Amino acid sequence: MAAGPPELALARSTLARYLAVRPTDTVTIEAWSHALPWARAFVVEARRLGATPVLAVEDEEGFFGSLATGAPVPTSPSALAGLGGAYVYLPGPEAFPRLFGLGADDLGSALERHDEAWRTVARSSGLRAVSMTVATVTATAAARFGVNVDAWRSEVVDASLVPPQRLRAAAAGLTRPLLRARTAAIRHPNGTRLHVRLRPGRWFEETGRSRRPALRQDTIWTTVPTGRLVVPVAAGSAVGSWEANRPTYDRLGEPPLSVGARFAFRAGRLTEVAFDRGGEGFASTYGRAGRRPTAVAALSVGLNPCVGRAPEVGDLASGAVGLWIGGPRGRTTRSGTSAAYVSVLHGADVELDGRPWLEGGHPVHGRGPRR
Repeated sequence: MAAGPPELALARSTLARYLAVRPTDTVTIEAWSHALPWARAFVVEARRLGATPVLAVEDEEGFFGSLATGAPVPTSPSALAGLGGAYVYLPGPEAFPRLFGLGADDLGSALERHDEAWRTVARSSGLRAVSMTVATVTATAAARFGVNVDAWRSEVVDASLVPPQRLRAAAAGLTRPLLRARTAAIRHPNGTRLHVRLRPGRWFEETGRSRRPALRQDTIWTTVPTGRLVVPVAAGSAVGSWEANRPTYDRLGEPPLSVGARFAFRAGRLTEVAFDRGGEGFASTYGRAGRRPTAVAALSVGLNPCVGRAPEVGDLASGAVGLWIGGPRGRTTRSGTSAAYVSVLHGADVELDGRPWLEGGHPVHGRGPRR
């Protein structure tokens, strides 16, 4: 971790590297009340850069008090997006279990917070926005996941300080074969043997600034930390087996983590499902979505060298392969559907059109097809 207070190091890195803040910019910081220590650092750093900070706070008790009166779920005011410049969002609420009683639509509004009206204004004003994962690292969430909150926060901060240029350099070493690749094969000593067809040239990278924005549903947001390639999979193409070797975390799931996910696919359909524990969460996710998870929507490859085993960011770890079942996930990309399960495998071998691409999770360059 960088020397000095982590709040200030994170604010400096984010405003300079991810948002390229200029002295003429307005920097809007929208924070839930539990995240005020982080928000204050962004205010101080914005002023140091000569920019004009605007701090908007969603008081958590006020938020839940409003819900108790029967008022609509509070969302972010569109006027904040109209200020233009840079935008920093520090998510909440800290006491997220209090959201469990909401219906699906209200829950979605509370979690997404920035609705279509807000996004329309943001696009018109040319807003550059980041969502800071560090604000979601709380004692409440750590207790639910059974992890140490300080270790989790330290890993997320370190991963957030990785320069986007480093992530883009890691992506550059992997993207050239994706322009024409039509198939991918994933293998691992744990028994994973999965084959899929790809959609050539349709990959996109999440490295702090998308170089292929036409393929993104929402180019306003960057989530920090970031760092992965996402490769869409042709519908109905998955064949074989998959076994995860990292947990999948879902703070709103019951139970909140699943371990040892094993899937079998035939002609693109999910035919067998098993878990060492936590499979109820997988079933409930798709129950809320009202449809069966019959498709592999995408593969991802992590690019961030500072992600290890921290909850909710595991698919960003360098070389980690993610299997996206059911659709693009919404939490980190802030796009796509909420019905998505991302299963993570470390140390996999991956071939594109029979040519090695990853070996043991490490990039392979300049080798021909296997014989």
